[in-house]
Amino acid sequence: MKPILSTMMLFSILLAFAAGSYACGSGDADAGSVHDAGSVHKEHMSQNKPEMEDSVAVEPVEDPELHFDSADEALAYMKESGHWEEYEKGILPQMAEDELDYATRLINNDHDGFVVVDKGRMKVIMFDKYGVEEAAFGMACAKNYGTKHKRSDLRTPEGFFSVKKIQNSTAWHYVDDNGVVSDKTGEYGPRFIRLNTPVTNSIGIHGTCAPWSIGGRRSHGCIRIANENIMKLVEMVDSGMPVIVTPGRSDMAVNKKEGYDIPSISTIPGKSHMVLKERREVVRADVSLSQDTLSDVQAQVEERTLEAAL
Repeated sequence: MKPILSTMMLFSILLAFAAGSYACGSGDADAGSVHDAGSVHKEHMSQNKPEMEDSVAVEPVEDPELHFDSADEALAYMKESGHWEEYEKGILPQMAEDELDYATRLINNDHDGFVVVDKGRMKVIMFDKYGVEEAAFGMACAKNYGTKHKRSDLRTPEGFFSVKKIQNSTAWHYVDDNGVVSDKTGEYGPRFIRLNTPVTNSIGIHGTCAPWSIGGRRSHGCIRIANENIMKLVEMVDSGMPVIVTPGRSDMAVNKKEGYDIPSISTIPGKSHMVLKERREVVRADVSLSQDTLSDVQAQVEERTLEAAL
C-alpha cells in the first residue's frame, strides 16, 4: 500500500503545482505586457492571446468618412440626408460644384459648424454644419496679397485649416518681426483663435486695438475683427473646427503669377465663385492685377462695388 499512497500523493502535488502556475501566469498578464516577467509568463501569454483578445470588449468602430466621386454624388447625398432643407439654404451645394474636396470635408465635419475667412469680401463668416450663415463680421487681413509662404512675408495663409486653440490675449504684447516688444497690451484684443496651418502656428483670428483698420489690408498676417465680435465668435467655435481662408480675386492673381492654385469658394448661397470671378473682371476693367501696382484703395473699391452689385 505504501508505494500506491506515495504515487497518489505525488500525483496530487503535481496537479496542485500546475494549477498554481496557471493562476500566476494569468494574474501577471498585464504586468508582463509592461515588464519583462520571464519566459514562462511570455510563453503562457502567447499561447492564450486569442482567448484574451476575445474576452476584451471591442471598441466601437467609427463610421467611415463619406467619399464622393462627383458633385452630383455629393448633391444626391445632401438631398437624401433628411436635411436637404438646411443644405439648400447654405453654401455647400454650390461648393460641391466649385470645390468638391472642401465640400466633402465639410459634409464629414463632426463639429457644429465651420468658419470661412473671405479675403475677397473682407468678412469672417460663421456657418452652421449645413453651410447656413449664422454670423458675419468685418475684418482686416495681411497687407500683401496671395497666400503665405514664409514667416514675415506679410501675407494671410489660404486653404483649409482648423482651430488649434482659443486663448485669452488680453495681456499680450505685440512683438514685431525684429523681436521688438511693444510697451502696451491689448493689441490682439481679448481673445486669439489660433489656427493650424502648414506654414506657421502664429496666425489667428483676434481682436484689435485699432478698430478703424477693419475692412483694410493692414495686418502682418493675422485676421482682425472688432473686440466685441471676437467675443461673439469664440462662443461659436471650438478646437478642431474647420476654418477655410478663401482668396480674393487679387490674391488669386498673385497666386497664379507665382504658380500656386489655391481653391476659391463662394460665401454667398447659390453664387458660384466662377460667377463672382467674371463679375470682378467686369468691375476691374483694365486695371492691372499686379501686386506691385494694386493699392489697398483700389482693392477695397472693387470688392465694395462687387458686393453692392450682388
